[in-house]
Amino acid sequence: MSNSWDKDQNNGSWGLPDGMDPMKVMQVASGYWQSCVLHAANRLDIFNLLDGKSKDLDTLQRETDSDKRCLGALLSALVSMDFLNRDGEVFSNNQFGQTFLTNSSKFYQGGIVYMFENWYEAWGGLYDTVKTGTPSALMHQEYSDKETRDYMMGMHNRALSQADVLTGMIDLSGKKMLMDVGCGPSTFSVKFCERYTGLNAVAMDRAQNLEIAKEIVAQFGMQERVELRPGDYNSDSLGHANDAMLLSSMTNQESPENIKKLLRKCYDSMNKDGVIMIQEQLLSADKRGPQLAALIGVNQIINTVGGSSYSTKEMESIMSSVGFVDIKSEQMPAPSPFILLTGYKRLNSI
Repeated sequence: MSNSWDKDQNNGSWGLPDGMDPMKVMQVASGYWQSCVLHAANRLDIFNLLDGKSKDLDTLQRETDSDKRCLGALLSALVSMDFLNRDGEVFSNNQFGQTFLTNSSKFYQGGIVYMFENWYEAWGGLYDTVKTGTPSALMHQEYSDKETRDYMMGMHNRALSQADVLTGMIDLSGKKMLMDVGCGPSTFSVKFCERYTGLNAVAMDRAQNLEIAKEIVAQFGMQERVELRPGDYNSDSLGHANDAMLLSSMTNQESPENIKKLLRKCYDSMNKDGVIMIQEQLLSADKRGPQLAALIGVNQIINTVGGSSYSTKEMESIMSSVGFVDIKSEQMPAPSPFILLTGYKRLNSI
């Protein structure tokens, strides 16, 4: 029996089909190698040790209390991945590492790195999750205060640049009350209120998350305009007389049934002509990508009992079934990777 690589089936050539690279298999299969290198460097505090400084291998070995041979291999990998600069045995942050991986930078993303490292073990259970339908980890588990702070500050730093994009895409002139559902660090509430002087906001999330949000609200001097309200959006009231609703990076963790119930609660809490904004990683209508949205869907099956990746078409359909009209989905410009869906509660809505 011949196979697909039979010489006679390939015009007498053992060459690969045009445009196909077998190295892609290795690159994807070993993709966790790169993430583990970054996780280890982040935990060893390499980037902060090199914040504005150059240090040789011996110095970094002492400061990290590490094995010299192994640390040298790790640093070489970081250089090859374009996170560090190297001059002989002397290392320093390059512009990318200095910008995104040092605590002193306002663009610090180290908290996000810690978050993904915390999920590493759960992702190792993906096979069993797919076979059984049982998540290998569950979101909303108990996190330490440090884990919560790392995650929330990472989300805040990422949201700062995204907020300028979001607040520029939707006009909230004349709106009085914004409800930020599952607000995380409350960055979007703060930035909307900063842009629209007549707007106040209620930012709802778990009490542990709001401890960090409280610091951010105070940092921007928004204590009088952004109310932090502990609660569970699936079971607690979303208030009333809301002119705008924001749901950011949280619908994918819910089942379609729960999304519909939540959007109905949003709808019922809104004034006429109120606007709902859903900022999310979504698949295209044909579900062929983008890859990040598809992978986030895999993360949801690992971490939740009902979450998944959804397409713009599916989300628009749910919004319409609830009663929202003038529904639009729009790819947000860089640096945001999100889709923004908007809809309105009009006078003639059901």
